[in-house]
Amino acid sequence: MLGSVGLVSPMAASAAPGCPSADWAEYGQNPNRTFAVAAGCSPITKSNVSTLVPKWFFHAKDSITASPAVSGNTVYVGAWDGSFYALDAATGKPRWTFAITATNPTAFGKIPSSANVVSLPDAATGKPRRVVLFGGGSSLWALDAATGHLLATIDLDPRTPALRAKQASDAPVVEIESSPVVADVKAGRLRKRLIYVGMDVHNHAGVGPAGVVGLQLRSGRDGRWTFTALWRHDPETDRVYNGTAGLTAASGQDQGCGDVWSSPAVDVATNEVVFGTANCDHVSEARAAGHHWSEAMVAVRADTGALVWRFAPAAALPTRVDQDAAANSDVDFGASANIFTLPNGRRVVGEGQKSAVYWVRDIRTGAPVWNTVAGAPGNLQDGFAVGGFIGSTAVEPGANGRARRVVGATAIPFPQTAQQVRQATWAVRGLDAQTGRLSWTYKLGGPSYAATSIVNGVALVPDTVPSALLAIDADTGAPLWAAPVIGPPSSTAVVAGDSVYLGTGTRETDLEYKAVGLTLQKSFINAVGESPLSPLSGVQAFRLAVH
Repeated sequence: MLGSVGLVSPMAASAAPGCPSADWAEYGQNPNRTFAVAAGCSPITKSNVSTLVPKWFFHAKDSITASPAVSGNTVYVGAWDGSFYALDAATGKPRWTFAITATNPTAFGKIPSSANVVSLPDAATGKPRRVVLFGGGSSLWALDAATGHLLATIDLDPRTPALRAKQASDAPVVEIESSPVVADVKAGRLRKRLIYVGMDVHNHAGVGPAGVVGLQLRSGRDGRWTFTALWRHDPETDRVYNGTAGLTAASGQDQGCGDVWSSPAVDVATNEVVFGTANCDHVSEARAAGHHWSEAMVAVRADTGALVWRFAPAAALPTRVDQDAAANSDVDFGASANIFTLPNGRRVVGEGQKSAVYWVRDIRTGAPVWNTVAGAPGNLQDGFAVGGFIGSTAVEPGANGRARRVVGATAIPFPQTAQQVRQATWAVRGLDAQTGRLSWTYKLGGPSYAATSIVNGVALVPDTVPSALLAIDADTGAPLWAAPVIGPPSSTAVVAGDSVYLGTGTRETDLEYKAVGLTLQKSFINAVGESPLSPLSGVQAFRLAVH
């Protein structure tokens, strides 16, 4: 399970004066999930981004759609076959490898979750220890960042052992696709470092609550590390189940209408965790039970998981017919929420939906601020959408730290109206942060399933199907640089110092999964081999040739 451990080399990137850190240690770069590098933390700019050259390529055995986490001199990332890697940031050579065990079926590989590298107090040594957190299968894993040794793991499957045994012959997909976020939040009079991650049961009824789980990871003086489940918030019912017993308290219940496959964001100022939920395949049954029946943006208290506010676009429509039609459109909140401050000082949360709408709400109250239709939705038919925002958007900061622009790429459009025909293209779009006005559009060569990232006014956009990485001026939409990528990227292009790292290989997409289902898809793979979308999988790195 544990591979060889390499020696530590000099840091790949050092922080400049005024820069909090040159690392990109978690999905979205920070707990607000802005996907933006702080000013002064990277030498990459509009004037020199065109000098990015290949640095190294690490070949993995299976797709890497997770975004790398870069901490100090090491790149951490997991692959779909369940291998988790720590790579030397300078050379791409493995420091160590860890293989997870996952018993539940998974839809998009054993590790689609991006890692979070965090420092936690070690009671045995009295010193901080760097820990790597990530989701794999239905479990959350914690590894020692230096050695890859397993510290702790916890299974978040909502089913009791009895129900799991009963469903074993036709086991549903129960997994963590979400990437964990860690934040120091207020809990009573204290501040505690807590972990939040989403759960996905893939719309299966009779499994149990999905939603978001709040946890803590602590060490004992005996050197043992333990995850403690604090609460699970069920977005289908608004119920909170507390403690370890709460993980399976509603086993076998719910209609599968509270999936969270996006990644939560945390606002320390308001002590809130914000996330988006997926669609519901059992609308009438959920309605009859008095449960929520469509996708939504949800804010909960960071300490208790109690609901603060909820916004469901379908529920806001005027008639039952309109509501049910929208709810059956499969327009999940799959992109992760961005938390940011508008130029006028208002604190907000924005999130892209598979409808191609980007919604912005007040972080404290959930009141509407603005929304923009940024493209055409990807509805092939009722209950089947493969377009809009699937990869997360990025927020470009201004000199004062307040947001200037929201930038994001869309996937496969299927227009259904004349207006949507005009917007029907896979593209990157820039939206004015204050007003939501569409500032610019840059057409892509194909659909993108990846999150956009921003460094010093440069938007980095992985173009999935054409297998390319693009650099675009975040203020104007003008192209600055493009490079081929080995294997189609669905990973974020993360920036650490003068380098860019992204995962490559997309063995299956949402289109394939929804079109043929998990069983038929695996039968097809067994007969003819893996998808031609993934000729090579791994991690690709670039570096500046000119600073």
